[in-house]
Amino acid sequence: MESSVVGIRARFAERRVEQLRSLITEDLVTAWIHDPEAVHREPTSLLANFLGQRPATERLSVYEQTRREIWRLVRPPARRGETYRLADRREFTSLDEAREAGLRRELFDVFGWGEASQDAIDGPELRHEGPVLLGYADRVSAAPGDRVTFMVSAEQVGEYTTELVRLRHTDDNPESPGVRIEQVPDAWQGSHPGQEQKVRLGSHIAVRDPHGATTGTDGFTVAAYIYPTCVTGGPQVVVSRWDRGPRGYALGLDETGRLTLWLGDGSAESAVHADAPLPLHRWYGVAASYDPATGRATLVARPLVTSVNSRVSPIVVDDRPQVTEQDVAGFAPAEHGDLLFAARTPEDDHYNGKIERPGFWPYPLPRAGLVVAASDDHDAPLLWSFEPGETAASLVVPCLGRPGLDGRLVNLPVRGVTGRHFTGRVEHYAADPRGYAAIHFHDDSLADAGWAPSHEFTVPDDLPSGVYALRVAATDGSCERGIPFVVRPRAGTATGRLALLLPTATYLAYSNERGLGHVPVVPDGTVFLEHRYDLGHSAYARYTDGSGVSYISWRRPILTLAPGFRVHLSPFMLASDLYFLDWLTELGYSFDVITDHDLHADGVDLLRPYAGVISGSHPEYASEQMIDAIETYVDGGGNFAYLGGNGYYWVVSFHPELPHVMELRRGENGTRSWQAQTGEHHHATTGERGGLWLNRSRPPQKVFGVGFSAQGSGPSGRYRIGPDAVPEDLKHLLDGVPEVFGDSGLDGGGSAGGEIDRYDLTLGSPPEAVVLATSEGLLDGYQFAVEELSGTHPGHGGSEDPEVRSDIVYFHTRGGGSVFATGSISYSGGLSAHGYDNGISRITRNVLDHWLGKKND
Repeated sequence: MESSVVGIRARFAERRVEQLRSLITEDLVTAWIHDPEAVHREPTSLLANFLGQRPATERLSVYEQTRREIWRLVRPPARRGETYRLADRREFTSLDEAREAGLRRELFDVFGWGEASQDAIDGPELRHEGPVLLGYADRVSAAPGDRVTFMVSAEQVGEYTTELVRLRHTDDNPESPGVRIEQVPDAWQGSHPGQEQKVRLGSHIAVRDPHGATTGTDGFTVAAYIYPTCVTGGPQVVVSRWDRGPRGYALGLDETGRLTLWLGDGSAESAVHADAPLPLHRWYGVAASYDPATGRATLVARPLVTSVNSRVSPIVVDDRPQVTEQDVAGFAPAEHGDLLFAARTPEDDHYNGKIERPGFWPYPLPRAGLVVAASDDHDAPLLWSFEPGETAASLVVPCLGRPGLDGRLVNLPVRGVTGRHFTGRVEHYAADPRGYAAIHFHDDSLADAGWAPSHEFTVPDDLPSGVYALRVAATDGSCERGIPFVVRPRAGTATGRLALLLPTATYLAYSNERGLGHVPVVPDGTVFLEHRYDLGHSAYARYTDGSGVSYISWRRPILTLAPGFRVHLSPFMLASDLYFLDWLTELGYSFDVITDHDLHADGVDLLRPYAGVISGSHPEYASEQMIDAIETYVDGGGNFAYLGGNGYYWVVSFHPELPHVMELRRGENGTRSWQAQTGEHHHATTGERGGLWLNRSRPPQKVFGVGFSAQGSGPSGRYRIGPDAVPEDLKHLLDGVPEVFGDSGLDGGGSAGGEIDRYDLTLGSPPEAVVLATSEGLLDGYQFAVEELSGTHPGHGGSEDPEVRSDIVYFHTRGGGSVFATGSISYSGGLSAHGYDNGISRITRNVLDHWLGKKND
């Protein structure tokens, strides 16, 4: 029972609290607050680790109420749809003061140490109830002459303005160069009336039936095989033909999980319920019929559990059919709408779980026939096949009884998933279509917000390549939003000698990320995202039913890309890659900006015109086409600078019919927020195996020289030249670089941090590569990536294990190209330190100047 597990955990926590309470002293707390290294030393580390293992909902966070001025203590949301709540009456004038207050509160709440707070409160919730502007573009990048369509929703905004701005630097950190956003004169300016647009969440299948073949005018039977995955507290419909009369029928689960048939007679709704809820994560055959001659409705549910297909074994399942019969007052066929699988209407009562082989009979089956339909692979007159082909990318499911009644997927439910006939012997759907004849639906899926176009603009012919945004601002000054996109060169051309390759696949993976676990410091944008789940998920999230989000769409508002958006009060994704753009601009380099999406579509031809290509700070997600293109480029004489950390790590693909949708299947290895279910590791979009590139024998070390080693928290480290002896022909790369460098930066105070990569011969790092520098100063908040561990052993922190490090390497390719890799997410944050005059800036400049044939100053 679940209560047993809860009790075991609670008992353990009680014992651990008793063991740790005696370690707390005022001197320890003072050191914890003021010494960044204290938290990584015992006994402080023991206390910090225990607090860190507590559920995020039981922790305290610091909320930045007013930018860099006022801070508050808050409680994280207890469940989805809620948001942060104020937890303290006080307002703090510094982040450090708020953090100290939060730590002391937690030490009292958990260990009973110190004094109880007299300022503790519970609420109110932090909700944004005022005007909001949201929007997205129809494409990631565009060339001069291309048209870009923007979709905008103006919530409580009567009128707003538009203008085109160029982004150079969006971090307002006092130690940074500051915000550098320039208006493009006379471009896309205007005033527009506001109009609110809504998002429709929830995946389902719609079957257009204009001739009423599925209305059930003369009675009906419906059946399907289902695998429910959660109880939501509301109806979840498996199959329906319904309009809001209420008229029609709907078969599904009620708010408690009972199999239910709803019938509408044109004025009222009646429901027939089974006696007990269906236990979750088991396969069932379900069927329902209605006979207008007798007014009788019949329901059947039968467990179809095998040794493989469900969470439990058949040895604990009573597999006898459960039959419910009831007289119903009346029934009126639906006059409008489609036949739907996994929803009552396109907006309501979406189902969470798998469905297989739904069928329809235009007449009622007798009780015995219903039991058969729920027990075996029925042969309904109208039967929809969910079996995949060579890929599972098709958006259409055929109706075997009448081709004109084929269904179409809405909001991209997940295909390529195991069904009731899954055996566990074969783990690719193309080799066993019958075992993968199911589709997984979720009530919070989103493949396209589907908003009406608000603006269509043409990119000016003379607009330089770069990162731009459509700025929309309420005319009353109440709110604004930047909708970013990239201007790339026209296909087949280059306007600069270098290219900055933005990792837009990674931006998409992190899009609208709301915080992995406990978020220590909460900016306003994160709070807003917590109560706007209608804007969709990141690839780190889980759907309502707990399964991982494997499809991520560009066509929706992505607030994490908006200029100035911060996660954990740090620059994030686009903001940290703009450090590169700012540095290239400051130092006068000629460069273009291109994206992962461009590289995936155009391949190596996109890269060939450039003397050098520079990656972003965290190109974690990559398709096969992207890696092939980079490998071919450097093999053909190109030069590639991988200036990030944890790059080229996860396999992604893009939907052939919906290129704005990216697919990810997190495998059984890697540092991951969720893991795909057994047998579901192959992408529906392409058929290829997902997971880590390492597990497809393409670890990043082979092409980039380094690969993911560790990640952590705490101060970022620095670099020291060596230990390799640098050959004469490469010594110029270190001209002007001090022996120790990278000890300043905008991300953790140094340039080696966040997530870091190392040189590793066993994983394919080129033996000829030269390690120009390696990191030092990382503390035990940095730990190995999961795939680096062969067991659970202590002593693998940054101060204890020499393999927890970042390496800067350089090597030549057989085709005359070269690769320069730095192995750190924090690297970009060090470029502007000391007015751009520092070791990180210098070594990067030396490499690029070498590629461009320039002499060092």
